[in-house]
Amino acid sequence: MAKVAQFEKGKTVVFGPEGFARVEGIGEKTVLGNKVTVVDLFVLDSKMNVTVPLDRAVERGLRLVTTKAAAERSLEALVSGYEEAIPWNRDGRLLKDRFAEGELDAMVEVLASLVDTAETRKLNDGQRTLMEKVRKAYARELAAALKLDDEATDARIDAAIEKRIAAK
Repeated sequence: MAKVAQFEKGKTVVFGPEGFARVEGIGEKTVLGNKVTVVDLFVLDSKMNVTVPLDRAVERGLRLVTTKAAAERSLEALVSGYEEAIPWNRDGRLLKDRFAEGELDAMVEVLASLVDTAETRKLNDGQRTLMEKVRKAYARELAAALKLDDEATDARIDAAIEKRIAAK
């Protein structure tokens, strides 16, 4: 079970593909006769309050914002990692599922795959939409971890993508 202390009230966390959320509270509730630890979150993008069992929230990608070192490593991975692109099947399920894991490395892998695909052919609407969503989530996390503004964050991501394209 996730350590309750790491998700303290007022802390900003990443809630899988839903994006950033603020912890509004943690408590116990009785559900079907069983005591369950629940976390109350305010999801910032959708401006929605949700109450989720803590174990289920962790399964859906609830985690702390990444560290500065991990953010820097992710930029390096965007430049030179993930040589094999994730294929786009009919509905993009493989890429969407990977992104839905909510982990930083999953975001980078999906973004790298879409960047590589965009270099070989025009992206379809679903691919473009997913790329925008992934890039936004990745930029938000980088900005929070590296304490950068939006413009500086976008510049770092653009530079990494340009290096990736140039290396191919």
